[in-house]
Amino acid sequence: MGSGVWRTVSIWMLLTLVIGSVPIGGCGRGPKAAQETRGGQRATTISQIGSTTLLPLAEEWRAKFNAEHPDIDIAVSGGGSGTGIKALIDGSAEMADSSREIKQKEVDQAREAGVNPVEHVVAYDGIAVIVHPSNPITEISVEALSDIFSGRVTNWDRVGAQGMGQMQVISRDSASGTYESFKELVVTLGGQDESRDYAASALKQTSNQGVLALVAQTKGAIGYVGLGYVDESVKALPVVPLNGGAPVVPNVANVKSGAYPISRALYVYTNGEPAGAVKTYLDWIHGPTGQAVVGNLGFVPVS
Repeated sequence: MGSGVWRTVSIWMLLTLVIGSVPIGGCGRGPKAAQETRGGQRATTISQIGSTTLLPLAEEWRAKFNAEHPDIDIAVSGGGSGTGIKALIDGSAEMADSSREIKQKEVDQAREAGVNPVEHVVAYDGIAVIVHPSNPITEISVEALSDIFSGRVTNWDRVGAQGMGQMQVISRDSASGTYESFKELVVTLGGQDESRDYAASALKQTSNQGVLALVAQTKGAIGYVGLGYVDESVKALPVVPLNGGAPVVPNVANVKSGAYPISRALYVYTNGEPAGAVKTYLDWIHGPTGQAVVGNLGFVPVS
């Protein structure tokens, strides 16, 4: 070959090497593409499934956690506590959200499948019953609350608040985890009477603040809010547990101890002790930012 041909071939080979060494793209790539470039790994995905009570918490945790940890994706869905535990057992979820303790039969099923459910308390659910400050009532039982919120009792005279007239029941709407919790713990008498449901006449509100404001403005009103929302504009009632006993004041200490009857722990279950990305996420949930979310949404923090 002549020198001109060799020069052309050499230039072509040089361009090929240069082009091959330059990363293609960059425009329009999202965070996942950036993560793939760093070490060639896709973002870790954690599937978190279960309790509808925990769902608003899980969704808010996901949003705030992902802002701090873009390399870990959280896929959140509801379906109920049983659904979450089943997903953990069959391997379709790394984290099962549950508003109840795992049942022994579920533990047995898990062990048969080679799964070791480990329990983590991530929040407490405490719900205060509130009335107008002028209401003379000083306590109320779970049974009486069930009768009121299911529409069986509609006049204050029936529960000892003479002269207060007709009741106005105020509830959260059905999209609320607090609505579901109150229905389970109070309206259905802790699951003893699943035929009971909220009265059709109940006024539904989309927020704790909405319930609080309406009760504060309505003399005959009764409602419920997350414990963290109670203020001096309403009266929070001590509650007598199912089947009797002394009335229990709604406060953080009584919610954490389990003494307050409209309260419960909220759980996340993992397969064995958490490690890797799951541990990072659970540690974050138990940390200051995760627990601030718990308080902001009307639940009781574990710390």
